[in-house]
Amino acid sequence: MLAVILWWLVIQLFALAALPLAWTLFARLPGRGYPFAKALGLLLVSFVVWLGASFRVLPNAVGGILAALLAVTALSVWLGRAGLSRGAGGERPLFGWLRAHWRLVFATELLFLLVLVGWAAFRAYNPDISGTEKPMELAFINGVLGSTFFPPQDPWLAGYSISYYYFGYVMLGVLIRLTGVLPEVGFNLGAALWVALTLIGAFGVVYDLVRLAGSRTPEAGSDEHGRSNPQSERRGIRYGLLGALFVGVMGNLEGIIELAYHKSLVPLSWIQWLDIKGLTDSAPSGGLTGGFWWWWHASRVIHDKDLLGNSIEVIDEFPFFSYLLGDMHPHVLGLPFVLLAIALALNLLLTARRWQPASETTDQTSRLTLHLSRFWRSLGELTGLGTPGILLSAVILGALGFLNTWDFPIYLALATLALGVGLAQQAGITWGVAGRTGAAGVVFALLGWLCYLPFYIGFQSQLGGLLPNLLFPARFSQFFVMFGPFLIVTVAFLLLAGRSAPSRRVLRGMLVALPWPLLIPVLLLGLIVLGLAVLPQGQAYIQEVLANPAVQANIGSSTLRDLVGLIVRLRLATPWTYLALALLIAWAAGVLWAHLGSADRGPGGQDDAGALDRPVTVPPRRPIPVDSFAVIMIGIALLLTLVPEFIYLRDLFGNRMNTVFKFYYQAWVLLALASAYGLSRLAERETPVALKAPALLLAGLLVLAGLWYPVAAIPSKADNFSVDRASGDPRPTLDGLAYLRRSSPADMAAIEWLRASVAPDAVVIEATGGAYTEYARVSMATGNPTLLGWDWHERQWRGNAGYEKLAAGRPEALEQVYRTARTEELPALLDQWGVDYVYVGGLERSKYKISEAALARLDSVLTRAYDRDGVLIYAR
Repeated sequence: MLAVILWWLVIQLFALAALPLAWTLFARLPGRGYPFAKALGLLLVSFVVWLGASFRVLPNAVGGILAALLAVTALSVWLGRAGLSRGAGGERPLFGWLRAHWRLVFATELLFLLVLVGWAAFRAYNPDISGTEKPMELAFINGVLGSTFFPPQDPWLAGYSISYYYFGYVMLGVLIRLTGVLPEVGFNLGAALWVALTLIGAFGVVYDLVRLAGSRTPEAGSDEHGRSNPQSERRGIRYGLLGALFVGVMGNLEGIIELAYHKSLVPLSWIQWLDIKGLTDSAPSGGLTGGFWWWWHASRVIHDKDLLGNSIEVIDEFPFFSYLLGDMHPHVLGLPFVLLAIALALNLLLTARRWQPASETTDQTSRLTLHLSRFWRSLGELTGLGTPGILLSAVILGALGFLNTWDFPIYLALATLALGVGLAQQAGITWGVAGRTGAAGVVFALLGWLCYLPFYIGFQSQLGGLLPNLLFPARFSQFFVMFGPFLIVTVAFLLLAGRSAPSRRVLRGMLVALPWPLLIPVLLLGLIVLGLAVLPQGQAYIQEVLANPAVQANIGSSTLRDLVGLIVRLRLATPWTYLALALLIAWAAGVLWAHLGSADRGPGGQDDAGALDRPVTVPPRRPIPVDSFAVIMIGIALLLTLVPEFIYLRDLFGNRMNTVFKFYYQAWVLLALASAYGLSRLAERETPVALKAPALLLAGLLVLAGLWYPVAAIPSKADNFSVDRASGDPRPTLDGLAYLRRSSPADMAAIEWLRASVAPDAVVIEATGGAYTEYARVSMATGNPTLLGWDWHERQWRGNAGYEKLAAGRPEALEQVYRTARTEELPALLDQWGVDYVYVGGLERSKYKISEAALARLDSVLTRAYDRDGVLIYAR
């Protein structure tokens, strides 16, 4: 409990440091950035630490972190000085705002505390850092902690730095250093903290959207004293909590299908028709859930099969599944900052709606310089903070590339589109608006990249371009199991949003947009196939496909023409996901187009979309500005799910697994936020009962079905919170290596000796082994580099060419050190690889068949620095 309190105090300190800045940067939002202050503070402090350590001007140590915190505090106070200066009445505006909005402050802090404590308690009943990706993640954390400067050392490839998006592990390292907890404890505290940060971020986005929509109705204004309307604030809080529920708690519909299967509530043929991977591998249990790790099935709902019926791995995680699994992977670490970027995008839209171009200057500077100067000044005005606002926006958006690289282009697009829609709502759809929007997107992209340039300089990746998805369209039934509740709300919300603009304009916009999602993917797929047929590398790929026995069994020949015919037949047999997505994307585009054409621009292009301090009377059927933001989120989310229907990013897995995983994950976040907001709009008094009643009823039933998953999965993953004291079960504990202390106390004692006695950058070799095994446990737990850890992961991070170059000779060198090298060869071999210590434990003895003669070789040239319970550590 003390460790939880320490982490709570530190993150509150970061929030306090960033609050004046958040209050100013998010000035157009009703919540003034309060729910995002914690994430903003953590991001900025970690950014300063990382940047300083990358340029070797600030050490990655407690002193460096405190210096970064002071720098962020000073920046926040300076940029937020308007909120801290005493006004005419002697009150500081920020403090007055906090008092007036105590409900929001209380709800945010209560939600954060409950989730942090609650999920820490859950993690205490399944804390083990073993299996899946957890050992890799702890190795990265320890690698960061063991590095005085950056880039951090790679514990699994001695002599090289981490080649992965590691910013989230820098953040964890900052928190672990400041609180003084063990890394294995910090791992589980971090898991709880990130859930809490994500949920208050989702809460904040939906709170802002709902209150902004409410500001268009008379009852949502201020009271006679100018304070925020309590009714409006309470409504924002209610739906904000719903947004948190949708983003981070609700599961997909696989959980309720699991219940139906095991309780035999529906015919077995229905379950078999859905074809969810692994669900029917075992007979119905008769209970509420299946057996061991039944909850895993929810992440494998999209089930691709080759032409012979063999399963092909596809991942469709969603946030709660990730939290349940407990991995601290980049897609999880990026979530709070994704929500921060979404809030930034919303604020840009609102600022753009009220933006007035500055008066033209008449100086004698060159025409290009004058245009650039005007553009930079206008972009600064659109951020609300001038040049610092541009740079802060770039730091926030660019951080996504360092946290989880896939997210950067997605939320850069969201921010750019939001800015463009705001400008169009202010000035209409013009070429000038389009040009300014595109230029702003380019600036944010370049600056976001430049802010994190030291990371990109040394970054290697397994990605190798695009490949066509020829044979694996998603079945709509499985797609609905994944996104069902959100799809129902999306349809109802688009109907509602379309009512506030002329129906002819909606239909016209929809018809203009429809060919793009309907035809462009098909044309693109055709062009890719044509390119493959012409280019040498493409021809090799086509021949590989044609040589596949499954393909030959279906087309009976080896010609490209027959392959194209097979693709067409498969697409025609499973068209519904593609067609539904194309139709919904076109519909969303039509609604957005109609809204822009019907925007209330008023005098000077301003409106009161964000004015919560006075009642506003709005004629019926007038578009609500923030509806457009929800439509943008819906459109991007649907596009993300459409892309892997036709193309995927080429990687070592050779299929669309990772593309579906990464794109669906962000689609879930965007659809969840839009759905929570959409339900708030559907529940309004003005919504026709004929739309409201069925939409709320059906959505409510599906939401309840989705909530069954966490209700059933939490006790299942925590083993029903039972503890077997007789077997030495240490739970509840946040010590992620408690299992190792119990199962392999000799190894754990040696690891603790290494931590206390050996320099963090000393090379300690141990047995190498495959992914998801217990190999590389020493480097995982200490951060000390070994020659080679999980080889498959190193190959993923660096690509085939990079791995083959950097890892060449390492497995052989380990074999030589432990077994085959002659005594006189050992010193030169150890020098060649920079080895400082040789670890000999049970795994090493088993893997390398270490005999007494082999140990005698080591004894003759090395010193036994540690010898206890069968574990030997030799020092140079």
